[in-house]
Amino acid sequence: MKKMTAMLMVASLTAAALCSCGQKTEKETPAGAETSKETQKAEEKKDGQEVTLKVYDSMAYGVEAYDEVIKKFEENHPGVKVEIQHAANDSNTLLQSRFNSGDIPDVFLNEPGAGAQLYYEYSYDWSKDTETLGKFKEDALDLTKTEDGAIYGLPWTYETMALIYNKDVFDKAGITTLPNSVEELGEICKKLQDSGVKPLAIAGKEKWALGQMATHFIMDKSLDAAGTVKALKSGEKSFKDLPHWDNFFKLLDLVKEYDGDKAIETGWEPAENAVATGEAAMLHMGDWAQANFTKMGPDTKLAFLPVPVGSSEADNTILSSVGWVFQVYKDSPNLDLAKEYCEYVLCSEEGAKWMTEGVDAVPASTTSDLQPSGDLPQDAQKYIKAGKTNGWIHTICDTTYSDTVGPLIQGYILGEYTKEEVTQGFEDYFKNLQ
Repeated sequence: MKKMTAMLMVASLTAAALCSCGQKTEKETPAGAETSKETQKAEEKKDGQEVTLKVYDSMAYGVEAYDEVIKKFEENHPGVKVEIQHAANDSNTLLQSRFNSGDIPDVFLNEPGAGAQLYYEYSYDWSKDTETLGKFKEDALDLTKTEDGAIYGLPWTYETMALIYNKDVFDKAGITTLPNSVEELGEICKKLQDSGVKPLAIAGKEKWALGQMATHFIMDKSLDAAGTVKALKSGEKSFKDLPHWDNFFKLLDLVKEYDGDKAIETGWEPAENAVATGEAAMLHMGDWAQANFTKMGPDTKLAFLPVPVGSSEADNTILSSVGWVFQVYKDSPNLDLAKEYCEYVLCSEEGAKWMTEGVDAVPASTTSDLQPSGDLPQDAQKYIKAGKTNGWIHTICDTTYSDTVGPLIQGYILGEYTKEEVTQGFEDYFKNLQ
């Protein structure tokens, strides 16, 4: 299937290249070549025609602030119009369809790892742009660095995920100690329900949210994320060897007990809103949602609750990585403009305001002293600095991960699949990874 997809994409790109021969486009500049500002300004607007820079992203948060950054970029580049497509849902499928149809964006976002790797052969290699790369933290750049030193994407912000809880709701229910096992989490859920609050608001409608939640229980800390995936792919380990996998079903049983079938009907926005307003106490999500929480409940006090996957605090997991990388289409007719756009969005002061104030996240760039003010990103930094985080598993897997395992988890919550059937589905998925 992957080979067939690749063939389709190559065929589409060839057709697109042939069709573009008669089109009027911005003069292409060889990769790495220097273009003066005067020359670039002249190329941005020819014969009174506007140059369109196509950008495809997966933004669901901070979109309004992002639009302001785009306006600033356009103001600084007369004759340039940024045509942006926000695709928060089914982003992988929609991006692939654009490549297959030949409508290839100049700039596009992917999750680092398997998602970004699918497009490495079409992406600009930044490895010789040392001045630009010097504006980013090395650990963030490493996420798209290949063995031969190529760098096919620029990192956006750090993102951390675990259970998130409303501190005021916990206080009102008399909960002063965080749980270190699923059994203790169950006791907390009962206290919360007795206090008149819904314990869990899991975004069960979202396959990606369920898939991410499962990775806490897949993680073998002795191997970290990459090592765990490698062991499962090779068959060196099976799911029965994972130290905490069985406890995932205990967590899902709590979801069934306190939310039932309604969990499958709840999307990410309603789940976040329930916690922000105090209707519910907890959900699984990341600090990328901070801006949304702030909008829904400005006075809500939030914190991370490391997922209690085992029987002690040392087993608890909180997962952190760079969430997205900006990739540039290497054959873009607007290559220099696309590169400048990425650098502006990620490294300018306006971009820093968007990331720290609009999204309330920690930028991967080093060009600004601005820091997020929200509870969640600040809490995340506490765990990161203490060395208590692990990497992301789902981004190392291929882009079918959520679509494959999400329905299995939904089926278990609905009583359609047994624990054994779901486990076998996960086992088969990892063994079939290429």
